[in-house]
Amino acid sequence: MNKEQNEENLNLRDCLALERTTLANERTFLAYARTAVMVFVTGITVFKVFPEILIVFILGWGAVLFSILLFFAGLKRYARRFRSIAVIESNCSTHNKD
Repeated sequence: MNKEQNEENLNLRDCLALERTTLANERTFLAYARTAVMVFVTGITVFKVFPEILIVFILGWGAVLFSILLFFAGLKRYARRFRSIAVIESNCSTHNKD
């Protein structure tokens, strides 16, 4: 009976660990998105406030383009991690049914 309890506790720990990993993945994507929004707003503000200074205008547009790239990099990373977590979850659920 003690061995069965240990296996049940291990399965519960594994499930909770997968849930924490999923939440961490979502949290990381939200951090990418939040950073992208802040860089985007900063870029817009810079080139709206200082349109007469060419280098600042160019840097503002650069920040806007960088924010878009940053958002899609975060989205790609999230999707890749999501797929790998889904594979692990499917393997875990198959293993737990036995």
